[in-house]
Amino acid sequence: MSVPKTLKMMALLLLVALLAVACAPAATTETPTEAAPSTEGTSEETTAETSAGPLWTKELRQAIAAAIDREVIVDRVFEGRNTPAYGMVPPSYPYATEPFLDKYGTRDLELSKQLLQDAGYSEENPFVFDLWYPPEHYGTTTADVMQVIKEQLEETGMIVVNLKSENWAEYVDGFVAGEAPFFMLGWFPDFTDPDNWLTPFASCLQSPDNGVNYCNPEMDALLTSAATATDPADREDLYQQIGELYAEDVPTIPLFWEPEFITFRKGIEGVAIGGSFEFNYNVLSFTDEAVPASGSPDTIIIGTTDEVNSLDANDAYATHDWEIIKNTGTALMSYTPGTTELVPGAAADFPVISDGGLTYTFTLKEGLKFADGTPLTAQDYVYSWERLNALEGQVSGLVQVYVQSVEAPDDLTVVYHLNSPIGFFNALAATAPFVPVNPNTFTMDAINAYPETLDGIGAYRMVSNVPGEQLVLEANPYYTGEDAPKIKNVIIKYFADPTTLGNAVEKGEIDIAWRTLGPVESTRLSSIEGLTVMKVDAPSLRYMVFNHTYVLDTAE
Repeated sequence: MSVPKTLKMMALLLLVALLAVACAPAATTETPTEAAPSTEGTSEETTAETSAGPLWTKELRQAIAAAIDREVIVDRVFEGRNTPAYGMVPPSYPYATEPFLDKYGTRDLELSKQLLQDAGYSEENPFVFDLWYPPEHYGTTTADVMQVIKEQLEETGMIVVNLKSENWAEYVDGFVAGEAPFFMLGWFPDFTDPDNWLTPFASCLQSPDNGVNYCNPEMDALLTSAATATDPADREDLYQQIGELYAEDVPTIPLFWEPEFITFRKGIEGVAIGGSFEFNYNVLSFTDEAVPASGSPDTIIIGTTDEVNSLDANDAYATHDWEIIKNTGTALMSYTPGTTELVPGAAADFPVISDGGLTYTFTLKEGLKFADGTPLTAQDYVYSWERLNALEGQVSGLVQVYVQSVEAPDDLTVVYHLNSPIGFFNALAATAPFVPVNPNTFTMDAINAYPETLDGIGAYRMVSNVPGEQLVLEANPYYTGEDAPKIKNVIIKYFADPTTLGNAVEKGEIDIAWRTLGPVESTRLSSIEGLTVMKVDAPSLRYMVFNHTYVLDTAE
């Protein structure tokens, strides 16, 4: 997952426009009208005139991809601590390829220049555009990365980049509104399958949710075939084809894999982050040598530079939001803490699969209750599914692309009917949209992104949330799991930047510093006595997004 996604209605309108283009005889994502070259440009704030039509033609996207040198970015900004990314799928995953390396090498400046010339640009008439980024959300090095990319692109002599930065909230609002033509984001896995690193950006249904707005029927067909294939050899061949088409069409540009770090003070046990960024608060504990930041062993304080965007499981699609939702709720499937091992969550066992992989039948554990005492029934999963469809929240595309319908034959049985067989549905059932919402809080008429309380079926309940300051969790009195919270209260404190977050854990103002410290601050903290800095064994990608429907129809 990345960040809050575009409003679904906007996405669908954009998708209709793209489909009209994509289904033309040429079957590409381009339109007949291309952006015209700009007439003037400077290295400061430059404007450009274009004709009506999407800004990003395929040759321009390829020119950008060819001009970027990831090796230089990693060496200059991160001193080699990060790893260049030449594909969207993590190298540790099955079927991973490096299609951008195959097509563009580590960099092909001459190809970039040729593509720009073919598009009608020159030193006298450069291609001018804005590059957006959040200066603090992904760490203080982001500005340095953007500066290097600007320099590399402008080295063509035919590109002028206007760097634009906004704090996270305004940044999200901007690209959600379609105002950003080219911008940087991070991606963390929703579930551990290659599909989750490709379909969100390259499928006609899901790419609008991530601000990409890319649609190519050929890509859709390949993604569907790969998701439904059961033979590993077939999947390998299909993902090879997908990679080649991805590098050709360039829906997005992978930049680098960045390690995530979590830092905690002496005397804290149970800190474990899984491959899908699962962080289970209920297994945390203090030893006798701990000095809790709160002064009480019953309360642990966790710091983050993240922020709450939505705590509605039928809407939320951001890493931190899912973390809160899954600590206050339980999906049908879950993970053993600190691993990618799937285990039953709210389900009593793994599902029964029938109808050639089209039907998954889950039996719920008995006695489950929401934190307000309301008994959980299978009908709550039907309600959550119907609500997700009715409200078209940010996360709806993640589920709708795979699920056709949900039914509850009795109070303990939930049946999911799929659009087509997929080999990773159990992993999908461990994501936040499969956490049942409490009908007493989440009504059918509107998304409730900022509920006053969060009474799910998980180990904790949220009792207060002051946006940008702190969020407070208490142990769920009705939780019946064997993994009941070892620490009764959890306070999440929000910080403006990694440096302030790092200083807080160093001074003992918080017990744990988590997302996003970044490699620079983590390296500094690793030398401080009494602190443990742990590298998280989970993939984290930074990538550049083209808004494929971005249009400049007048001089700005």
